[in-house]
Amino acid sequence: MTERKSNSADGVPNDCFARAIEHAAGLCTVSDHISRVVGPLDIPIEEFTDRSSRPSVTYDFEPMIRAALYQEICGFSQSELADRLRRWTYLRLRFGLDSPPTQQTLSNFRRNRLSLSDRQRLSELARKVRALALANDVRGISGEDAPPAIEPDEVDATGLTSDKVLRAVRVARDRVFTEFTTSRAANAKYPDEVYWEVQAYLSMTAHGKRAMKRRYKWIHPLKDRPHGDTHTRTIKKIGTPDPQMTLPDYATFRDTDLWKQIRDTLLEPFDRAVANLVEETDFEDQIREPVNVAIDITSWRFYPSPLKSRDPEILKTDYPDMVSGLEGSHERGFLFATLSVVGKDTPIVLAIEPVRENSWWETDGYHTPKAEVVDRLLTKAQEHVEIHKVMADRAFDGYGVRDVIDRHDLTYLIPKANRSVNDAKALAETKAHPDADYAVERGVRQEYEGRVHTTDFIYFPSNENTGKYGIMLTNADVPAERAPGLVAQYRDRWMIENEYKCIKQHFLPQTSSTDYRVRLFYFVAGVLLYNTWRLTNLLLRNWVDVNLGEKPPIPAGEVAQIIVFRLGLGVG
Repeated sequence: MTERKSNSADGVPNDCFARAIEHAAGLCTVSDHISRVVGPLDIPIEEFTDRSSRPSVTYDFEPMIRAALYQEICGFSQSELADRLRRWTYLRLRFGLDSPPTQQTLSNFRRNRLSLSDRQRLSELARKVRALALANDVRGISGEDAPPAIEPDEVDATGLTSDKVLRAVRVARDRVFTEFTTSRAANAKYPDEVYWEVQAYLSMTAHGKRAMKRRYKWIHPLKDRPHGDTHTRTIKKIGTPDPQMTLPDYATFRDTDLWKQIRDTLLEPFDRAVANLVEETDFEDQIREPVNVAIDITSWRFYPSPLKSRDPEILKTDYPDMVSGLEGSHERGFLFATLSVVGKDTPIVLAIEPVRENSWWETDGYHTPKAEVVDRLLTKAQEHVEIHKVMADRAFDGYGVRDVIDRHDLTYLIPKANRSVNDAKALAETKAHPDADYAVERGVRQEYEGRVHTTDFIYFPSNENTGKYGIMLTNADVPAERAPGLVAQYRDRWMIENEYKCIKQHFLPQTSSTDYRVRLFYFVAGVLLYNTWRLTNLLLRNWVDVNLGEKPPIPAGEVAQIIVFRLGLGVG
């Protein structure tokens, strides 16, 4: 049998391996564990030669190559690798192994199915990936910290079995995507469930339609599967306000009403899905209402410039209307406001609203009023839970926003964005006080469109090391002794930054689409997968009589993998 050789005699990988190393470099910047680098890595399988003479073998070649690469990167012995594959279910899922191979199987694979040159290529690839992982502080290389999953003693002590994990994912999943309809004919080639599996897979790989085309085929049992373009067309149908409309292109538009119609079309099923998750997974029984919530805005970067390259003084006429300029830079992106539960309760996203900001390249662009965004978020969230305090970023500081929250009969905590001469004087007096670090100015009159409420100004040390102070606004009547507690509560909202990071890293696929239906659906689906992950772990906590602690048994990203690798294969 002919063996493929490296392009150079010194063992340096050829172009195919160079592309794999480039892919690994990107994965190492966003992955928190080496197994999450090896799992989706584009290994050039065609460059290896399977030397097995048997017509059928127990394990496919590619999953075994991934396991062998993982072994080489970490420097494990075959017995150590076999032990890890046996103990860590999710490690096998990442590599595509249906069951844990024995040490003898691993040995036979390396000795009988890989040639000497194959083993050399594997070692060289492992060396380069290891160097990239070490440079990016990727965990798991030393083997000291095992892949985050369910420990064997946890299974024995709590009854937290794989069957319960799968059951929890099924319950959470079935409460989410069933609210979306593809508006396709009853005799359509693929059922809707296939497209949800594809979407979960895209979220898992975080590499969009091309990744699906390359890798989805080897994990799905169907001989026929939807093409990436078919999936995209289906997503556009889901986001189309009126299936009878024949607009040639939704990607760009100058019609304010149209993007709002797309918003309503996609957020109505999102709201129903959130209601299902809250009501049917006993979420209401697990939280201490009224809850504290946080409102913030996150961006999804959009790289193309609004200016024509040949004539930078002229704007593109087909530039996506919902792209906004990001504050303080020339970066651009789609913006989304979210309302999330924060504090000690299970953090989930209760509401989403698209945001449109004025941009430097526009003179008459439409912007979404912050008060309108907050009103819609609160109205939706209050359908699910009882809210007490609303904490928002300083970007939401404004008379209109404070008025909206007060009219919802809720308490707000918002940092003051702009400071006046009076603020500077009050801050100076607070800093100069010999005993008190905090000061409160109570009962300041706030008027907006004829409505009046009172606001307390809290002056507090924002950074003790630098001596900097901040100003917090609240409509609560705050005695001075309560000020430190309220400021400490506000710091709970910073978990929303981790929430955004988790959604983008584990649940938001990459896409180059400019079609707003695709962009908004991808973000909505990513948030729902995040909520599914959170509530799956909540179900597991309910089903086993044990406090699972701060680290949930199913880490972020595992839900998407389970949906694809297990539920998509007929196990669920």
